[in-house]
Amino acid sequence: MTKVANPTQTQTGQDSEYAALSYAIGDSINWDAEWIDICLWTELPFWLMVNNTSIAITNEGHEFQIAVHDDYWELFVGTAGDSRSTVGYRGPLKKPEDLPTALKELIEEQPSLPLMWRKCKTYLKVVTRCNEHVWSAVSNESQLPKPNEVELYVAELCRAHIPVINALISSYRVATYDFFAFEVSPWDVPVWSIERDGLMRSCIIVSYRGWDAKPLIHENQNGSQEPQKYSLIEPSAFQDAISQIPTPGELEMLDALNLMQRGDYSGAVRRITTAIEVIVEDVVGRVVELAEGAAAAKKFILRTRTRFEERLRTYEKLSSRKMPEELFNELKETRSLRHRIVHTGYRIDSRERGVAQRAVDTGRWIFNWIENSQSRSRIRERQIAFRSLGRDLEAGIFNPRITSEGVLLSRVKY
Repeated sequence: MTKVANPTQTQTGQDSEYAALSYAIGDSINWDAEWIDICLWTELPFWLMVNNTSIAITNEGHEFQIAVHDDYWELFVGTAGDSRSTVGYRGPLKKPEDLPTALKELIEEQPSLPLMWRKCKTYLKVVTRCNEHVWSAVSNESQLPKPNEVELYVAELCRAHIPVINALISSYRVATYDFFAFEVSPWDVPVWSIERDGLMRSCIIVSYRGWDAKPLIHENQNGSQEPQKYSLIEPSAFQDAISQIPTPGELEMLDALNLMQRGDYSGAVRRITTAIEVIVEDVVGRVVELAEGAAAAKKFILRTRTRFEERLRTYEKLSSRKMPEELFNELKETRSLRHRIVHTGYRIDSRERGVAQRAVDTGRWIFNWIENSQSRSRIRERQIAFRSLGRDLEAGIFNPRITSEGVLLSRVKY
């Protein structure tokens, strides 16, 4: 949420006056506008081995019609990139004379323009609804809402339908036992199209997946205003890092951070919990060995292999370090969540992304505390905002959800 208030005026406590002095993301959208029917398109990263069909899927009490197509192509005009920003046509293969009029005219005007067809895997088209005010802006009939808010709304709208798509995929998997199909996340289906009456606009729901080149960073270095390619490490430092030996559990923690971005939220919680258990075994083994010898340390590790809390308390006692209560409570919550995932088959989907993100973030802090290395903590904690370029940080801002009436998005509350 973003609020902007006039600092030269004082708040009187009246809602109307405060509203005049404040602004939240989405305020330029008419949230009371009518819902209109639209269609959302996205391509799966695998085939559904079924002929073209239409399937009805019920999610949260609402029935969605999903068309399944295996005969779609994309025609790139000029260059081709992962963002699909240069796709001029999407659908069944067509002869040049049968392409959309605007595309034919462009080709006639620039006959040397490179064209490239790409065969798509399975395309899904979900019949759903959209705020009419937003669609007017998308279709260029109205420019009333702020463009960035329209883009954010459409991304949230698309993201809200991932559980619907996963319900379709899960049913297919159970029916076929296809080895290659899997539940998707925003990372797997980043490119969407919103379509109504033949008019279509594209949307990228994960910024990083829309990068066809490394971003340029504009910063003043030695008085220069020349933009630099986005970089997290210099080549010489990268070479030096090759000899760095990861802390026990560190690679599991890195996996957890990555799985959050790829949308495997359950996997991220499992990995961060494993990372903490690994680092605890390492540090407690070393302090027990220092206090009682190698044989005693080995015996202790074997005896406590299913007693994580005993290991942690033994480490605290022998190291004279006490984990802050706030971190310990977060650790208990994360371990309880991991237990649900492992032992009851609980699956965290995109609607509960924040739960997994909290577990991973606090798990990183817990790992830092247990490892007790300032140099390693600095590497993990510095430039987090800079490293977050391309992340899906605005997911959930309009609280997208499915109801019995269909998809529902709501304005930011403040």
